[in-house]
Amino acid sequence: MEPPLHQPAAGPPPRSGEDQITLRAHVSKGTYIRSLARDIAHALGTVGHVTMLRRVKAGPFSLDQAISLDKLEDAAKDRALEQLLLPLRAGLDDIPALSLTPDQAGLLRQGQVLAGVAKEDGQYFACLEETPIALVEALSGQVRVVRGFNL
Repeated sequence: MEPPLHQPAAGPPPRSGEDQITLRAHVSKGTYIRSLARDIAHALGTVGHVTMLRRVKAGPFSLDQAISLDKLEDAAKDRALEQLLLPLRAGLDDIPALSLTPDQAGLLRQGQVLAGVAKEDGQYFACLEETPIALVEALSGQVRVVRGFNL
């Protein structure tokens, strides 16, 4: 059985007459939380809105890894951003890699389509050795650039 889309974040459930509730939602990308709150209120026969929204996880990242804007600004002033920033691959960890030859990498860098690539349909993180080249889409043996990286 699938877990509920929304649930009280902490404490007992709301009681009749209470005018607010805190929910925690585990959703996929593309979910509009404000619309979800409106729809929940409507289902309860009332109106509602979001008074606070806090994202605690996005993909592989959580609040434990977050950096405050003040710390980021200080690092920029100290020219130490490289010590804080994660590699590009960290944000694309759930996308399978596609190893490229130098010729294939050159074609993709120019926006050309690779033909005859034996990969299942879907998105791939295309690399030349350790160098990220592009986020690509494989479809029917052809590979097209979705987002190129100028690294």
